[in-house]
Amino acid sequence: MASDPPAGGPIAATDTLFHYRSMYDYAGLVNSSKGKTMTFDNIYLLHGKGGSPEGSAKQLEEVLRREIGVGVSSTLFHRPRLLHSNPDITTEASLADFQAKDVPVNSVLIGISLGGLVAAKLQEESRENLHVICINSPTWADGVRLEKKMPNRLAFYSSRDEVIAGRTSDWPTLAQAFDLPWLTHDTDAHKLALARLAVTYLQGGDVAAAVRDSERNQGVGH
Repeated sequence: MASDPPAGGPIAATDTLFHYRSMYDYAGLVNSSKGKTMTFDNIYLLHGKGGSPEGSAKQLEEVLRREIGVGVSSTLFHRPRLLHSNPDITTEASLADFQAKDVPVNSVLIGISLGGLVAAKLQEESRENLHVICINSPTWADGVRLEKKMPNRLAFYSSRDEVIAGRTSDWPTLAQAFDLPWLTHDTDAHKLALARLAVTYLQGGDVAAAVRDSERNQGVGH
């Protein structure tokens, strides 16, 4: 059963966009990697094809809140409903609709499956100031294809995933990419491990080391 939102939230719930503010009064989620400090004010969780904001995106948000702890502070979580919640809508149409939304700077987009591709393509085409984490995402779908590597982009996927089979081989040329043999397309089954990997990045930690830890602990908490 989904947990209740923290005290003070929700601060807004209009149509399909959900904003929740943490109960903590710490100042933002901070990444101090590469000798500089970045504060993330917004975390967007983008669902996959045929999904909704109330599915895997919501489950991942709940675990992220627990793993981040006080560092989540004033960070707002957003779970928009994307056009590809209707599986008959093309990736191009869903991308165009999301591009029209006003995603603030200092935002991190965590996209599940097709949501990751949409997030990464937005970053590639017009929003290099965004940070993107793709989970179980293909590098192309319909007429949308990633074409260049971005410095603030991570991809966690499995080349064994039958849902995105044949559409993952380019990830190492497009992102800091991790082919995880234990990962399946059932994101919910791996939400704790995935949340910990995401938080490592958000807090400026060593993602490669965290991946090695996850591989040693595969089958435990995934």
